[in-house]
Amino acid sequence: MIDIKELWKKRQVQHFKEISRYLRYMLNDHLLIALLFLGGGGAYYYNYWLQDVPKEFPYAIIIALALGAILTRSRVQSLVKEPDLVFLLPIETKLTPYFQKAFWYSLFSQIYLLLIVFAIAAPLYLAVTDKTFSSLVAIFVIVLLSKAWNLLMTWLTQHDQENSTYYTDNVIRLILNIVLMYLLFSDASIIFIGCVVILMLGLLLYFHKAVEGKGLKWNTLIELESKRMLTFYRIANLFTDVPKLKEQVKKRPWLNWVTGLISYSKKNTFRYLYTRTFLRTSDYLGLYARLTIIGGLIIYFVPFHYGKAFVMILFLYLTGYQLMTLWRHHSFKIWVRLYPVSEESKLSSYLQFLFQLLVVQCVLFTIILLLTVEFSITILLFVVGLVFVYLFVFVYAKGKVKKLDRMYS
Repeated sequence: MIDIKELWKKRQVQHFKEISRYLRYMLNDHLLIALLFLGGGGAYYYNYWLQDVPKEFPYAIIIALALGAILTRSRVQSLVKEPDLVFLLPIETKLTPYFQKAFWYSLFSQIYLLLIVFAIAAPLYLAVTDKTFSSLVAIFVIVLLSKAWNLLMTWLTQHDQENSTYYTDNVIRLILNIVLMYLLFSDASIIFIGCVVILMLGLLLYFHKAVEGKGLKWNTLIELESKRMLTFYRIANLFTDVPKLKEQVKKRPWLNWVTGLISYSKKNTFRYLYTRTFLRTSDYLGLYARLTIIGGLIIYFVPFHYGKAFVMILFLYLTGYQLMTLWRHHSFKIWVRLYPVSEESKLSSYLQFLFQLLVVQCVLFTIILLLTVEFSITILLFVVGLVFVYLFVFVYAKGKVKKLDRMYS
């Protein structure tokens, strides 16, 4: 007999153990130091920008769009598994305490992102409007209640068998969330805010009545839980090997010309393999593209030369550090060891490929620098970037991968 009261507790303990296994690899000293510097630098320049922000700056719509998107992206983490279709489906009506705990867990575990965005938006709001901190407290309470409303709405849609209901619900909630956040931060009349709140409550009552007596879509719940864990495993796989992760490989024929540039020879065996892996595996190409775009945008908007140099070096380091997992990508495939290629040639191919990727990123950052700083400063930062890339690849990364080989050998 299944003990419903203990079921959630057991699932939660198992979930925390699974997450903590990988968090100790993800939250390593290097990443924490990089995030500390990035956060500190970002806070400094953000505070500097706020000193001269114009009063007519469209702060309300920007904050509303950011918070509205986060509020809309709300999903109850039920921690259900595939076997539950057999063991829990027959007793669905008795699982109310289980799903109530899942709701509260989801609410408190998703508040952290709201706190981060709210902490970033608060100084902007105070700088432009000259409001007091007490007004922010009242707004944040409404934001938290909106988060609970979004979670309840998404949970109710899990009882509706029509797939169109899911998309309609998302669109309606997104619009209402953005409108409510805009009214709150633009100091609108309490009458308009009250109208939106009444509309949200009415929508909640309507959905509650519409799905009354309907069962859960267990297949959808299981699929959503699988996707959520898959996303976490993909992030964790950037730091360590994740056996449960199923690789997603895409052909991307429009990038075949890159491998076509590699000459056919024995010494280029692993060079071709690493290049093809990088281009076809979303984890590597997507990561490289995202870090390049984010780094480029920050370099463009940071006003000081030292700040631009710091961001450039920081993102070159982050990219190189994350791509070091490419070295171990094929280590557990037995047929790769059959290649008649020495370990020295394999290491040389990897380091050269990593070096070229970081040089390309450095060049892209330099092009962005040309748009904002003097030519002489740009050349100086480009040279500094190249020196850093060389030392990172052929000193730091080389020693790191050799240490990894000794650990796994």
